[in-house]
Amino acid sequence: MQQETINWIDVAIGVLRKQDKICLTQRQAHQHLADFWEFPGGKIEAGESVEAALEREFKEEIGVQTAAWKPVMVVPWRYEKVAVRLHVYETAQFEGEAHGKEGQALLWCAVDDLAKVNFPEANRGIVQALLLPDIYMSVGDFIDHEDALARFEKALQDGVRLAQLKAKGMDDAAFETLANDMAELAHLHGAKLLLNAEPAWLERVPLAAGIQLSSKQAGAYARRPISDDKLLAVSVHDLSQAQAALQLQADFLTLSPIKATAAHPDLQALGWDGMAEMITQLPVPVYALGGMKMSDKEEAKAHGAQGVALTKGAWPESV
Repeated sequence: MQQETINWIDVAIGVLRKQDKICLTQRQAHQHLADFWEFPGGKIEAGESVEAALEREFKEEIGVQTAAWKPVMVVPWRYEKVAVRLHVYETAQFEGEAHGKEGQALLWCAVDDLAKVNFPEANRGIVQALLLPDIYMSVGDFIDHEDALARFEKALQDGVRLAQLKAKGMDDAAFETLANDMAELAHLHGAKLLLNAEPAWLERVPLAAGIQLSSKQAGAYARRPISDDKLLAVSVHDLSQAQAALQLQADFLTLSPIKATAAHPDLQALGWDGMAEMITQLPVPVYALGGMKMSDKEEAKAHGAQGVALTKGAWPESV
């Protein structure tokens, strides 16, 4: 079968930071997607780098001189009549007072408030990438309930801000108690705990931030199984599974195995390059999973991932 040829329009998108706030501009009445807020940027001209395009666009649109742009992610998005590839970069280095030079409204929005802003659908993945950390920790082994809570609190004190809890053979009552206590701890530390469990568990653990599904579990649903105010994560191993997860409006994915692991002896390791190639086709944040260590975090990010998903190195071995 011949592969479909897509005529992508490459667009540079800039996340300009000032302390804990990000610069947004509002699309005007005469523009496509009028009144939506967006991250400033524009079409990349022939022979122009993303960084050069951003420097030009930010000077022309909001009157600031920028520098030191760093890549965040690439978002491929297909509208009815056009396909765009958003090259998202960020920086905190700029000179001048940002203002709408072309008559557009401008807003400095707190990062924590981004989820409340009316963005075009193509920007949904960008918002998630800015809200999510670069470590996604799976809760590891523990002796009992008290030991699990002590280790989890230590992980939170060490900076973990996103974690998942698996049932690990526990009966429902024990899992419910532990999940509620961990979710409360996470909430107190400004962190998020996802449950590796069926979506109905969110009713029993209201402070849980969302659900982590396997690709097999995700395949049982025809539409998003949880509300938009909760996070939906799906574990995938190939592009077809990832695309199925996107049909459910997954907020982020874990992709594995990046390295060979005993957990998936039947699956060939993707490697960094294989991961990077797949990620360029996905419009949401992706965590590298499978054989990951803390020392792999920067390598994963350099290849387009949000960060790494792991247990060892994040989950305390003792307290």
